[in-house]
Amino acid sequence: MSYKVGQPVIVTQEGVNRVAIILDRFVVNKVTMYDILFENRSAMTMVNVTRSKQTYINKELTEKLCDTGTVVPTMNYAELFEANQLPIVRA
Repeated sequence: MSYKVGQPVIVTQEGVNRVAIILDRFVVNKVTMYDILFENRSAMTMVNVTRSKQTYINKELTEKLCDTGTVVPTMNYAELFEANQLPIVRA
């Protein structure tokens, strides 16, 4: 599954699940990578869905919680974009 910019996701980071939104999507060596913004406004770049990594987008939890509307992020991508408050995470 490919995630769209502004879509909420659940990111598992060293065993801890966190809510985030997708900031950007790009391909590196035929692998789709994502820049994400966590609820605490910290950003991370080059995150993918591979479970073997310490930080990854948890597809199962995202489908169960975010796609059904059970978990809704406190930040709104459209509002942050309009206010020019999105972080620049790639050089």
